[in-house]
Amino acid sequence: MDVIGLLNNKAMKAVEKRNEIEEAIKTGALTIQGVQALEGAVDDKRISLVFEAMEAVTEKNPEIADLGWLKFAQKYITSQSNNLKRESSRIVGNIAHLFPNDLEAATQKLLANTSNDGTVIRWSSAYALGRIISVPQHANSELLGVVTALYEQETDTGIRNQYLRGLKQARKIRRQSVDEP
Repeated sequence: MDVIGLLNNKAMKAVEKRNEIEEAIKTGALTIQGVQALEGAVDDKRISLVFEAMEAVTEKNPEIADLGWLKFAQKYITSQSNNLKRESSRIVGNIAHLFPNDLEAATQKLLANTSNDGTVIRWSSAYALGRIISVPQHANSELLGVVTALYEQETDTGIRNQYLRGLKQARKIRRQSVDEP
């Protein structure tokens, strides 16, 4: 698939491009290696369409991702582009349960974004952190206390709800581990 040609096609609307990229990812016509090849070849606005497609695919079918997806997405959590920050954080949240031992770098970057002025950036970081603490080995880690403190400090209801979802799931996991013989 000629992703660069597609992204540069001025006759197509952004949503059409994103839909084609999403389908290419689902069918395997576009792999993470193909996405990585876009680095430096297209601007942030164009690559953010690819990230939107990656996020949509991983939301419905996270198993499509391999460790390369996580490593690629985590690089963009601290991007200058808010779109890339948002989508990469959501991708990490969608696939966190697949890579419980490989989340440290992403977690640190997500934590850095929790104080961002942008509500959307804080929301997407809360989304991902909530998903990470829902992973059993992180539900019992010190990250739970950090996320609890972030929840208590946050004033935006939507962001608080993202933290709260993860905190409820983590508590459930903790109760189950105590109840098991």
